[in-house]
Amino acid sequence: MKRLTLTYLLKGLALGLLLLAVALPARSANRGEDVSINVMYHVAHASLNIESKYGSVRISSDRESIVVKAGEQISLLVRDGQVEAFVSGQRLRGRVIELTASPGSPIRLDSGSESRDYAGSLFVAYASGRLKVVNRVPLEDYVASVVGSEYGFDDLEGSKAMAIVARTYALHAIQNGKELYDSERFQVYRGLSHATSIARQAALETAGQVLSYNNELIEAVYSASNGGMTASNTSVWGTRALPYLKAKKDPYDTKSPYANWDWKVDSKQLFQALSSEFGVSVKDIKVGRPGADGRVESVELKGSNGSKSISGSAFRAAVARRFGAKSLRSTYFSVNERRGTYTFSGQGFGHGVGLSQWGAHFMSRDGRSFSQILDFYYSNTQVEHLPGSGSSDQSLIELPVLSSGSSLSATAESASLKDVSGGNASPKENNSTIFNDDNNSPRETVKDDKNIWDTPNTASSSAKATNAPKKKATRRVGW
Repeated sequence: MKRLTLTYLLKGLALGLLLLAVALPARSANRGEDVSINVMYHVAHASLNIESKYGSVRISSDRESIVVKAGEQISLLVRDGQVEAFVSGQRLRGRVIELTASPGSPIRLDSGSESRDYAGSLFVAYASGRLKVVNRVPLEDYVASVVGSEYGFDDLEGSKAMAIVARTYALHAIQNGKELYDSERFQVYRGLSHATSIARQAALETAGQVLSYNNELIEAVYSASNGGMTASNTSVWGTRALPYLKAKKDPYDTKSPYANWDWKVDSKQLFQALSSEFGVSVKDIKVGRPGADGRVESVELKGSNGSKSISGSAFRAAVARRFGAKSLRSTYFSVNERRGTYTFSGQGFGHGVGLSQWGAHFMSRDGRSFSQILDFYYSNTQVEHLPGSGSSDQSLIELPVLSSGSSLSATAESASLKDVSGGNASPKENNSTIFNDDNNSPRETVKDDKNIWDTPNTASSSAKATNAPKKKATRRVGW
């Protein structure tokens, strides 16, 4: 394959992504294949515990450093606007604390509510009233964890396609000056515990490979299921048509458990939710004609004090904020009202633009290669290599527990139903230059790109989904 010439290649990844205005210590320039991710950002850290069970840890500030033996716990807290690290009677203090384990040893980060193991280094600083943590990790370790966290199926070719998509998506975001987070607001990254054997293999066998169009990285958006028809970015986000994100029939996604669904809701509950979201005393709704890909592009909210037209994506986001991620699962729906109850009948789960994870899984099971999967979902793109990317003899750090048989080894059917995303969804508009024409402000209001999954489900039991799979089948449902 041709080598992709990209002038931005991971430039300034490690330092600029951390802690707003807090500067990190200078590093050597030979870490070009590392990426930096804000981890456990959803937890307001007042203190943290860190340890390495399998090797020593070097703790460094801008003034000094100490080495801690394997198994010793390191406590971090804030004092006078700086971070203090305590271990075995020793104390180290600085604006930023760096923790690096010995080669091949993971670092365990314990927030009190959860713990995770990470490869690479951790940087801890105090900013905006909380401890913030950034994991600087080799790119392929990051990709392996994302594949295990986001995709989670046990098929190799689909996992390899997902590895290239995840790598491209992250590097495109970095190219556009965006920070990486470990949650649904970006790509789910849960550290080494989710870097399963199949995910590591997929990352290594595709190391350094990305998707490009006209020698530029694409925005490799993806979702759980498109309902048998991929969506165009124009239909979902109202932005300039991109040649690699076209609407087309997808016969593989029709096998998804989300290929067809129904959801019912009391009209008064729906109107109340929409009224509070959009400032209109809603008395009725009128769904506009669908686009060529079947997606609802606009909804008119009719109220006693006037009407308001919103996008289909804004309508779906508002409904999901109130009734949960599995209420209105996509904008690929029709609606009927009868005796005060609205029935939404739809297809797919997520925005439906780009790769469908369920579709990729069934393409792989049907014997398609990762390149065929990518060719199908991203028209007119090329798989190319980043210059200086890793080779096939590269190895990834792994937890001892993973090497003893904890990878996905179930049957294809049971693996397909494995919960790898905690039932949460990922609104990709939050970081999408497709969603934001000017790459700065949302196309409509903050209602479109607000992280709806942080809001608890406040709907009553009368709003319910029907014809849902009996088993829990929570793939990524990205927006």
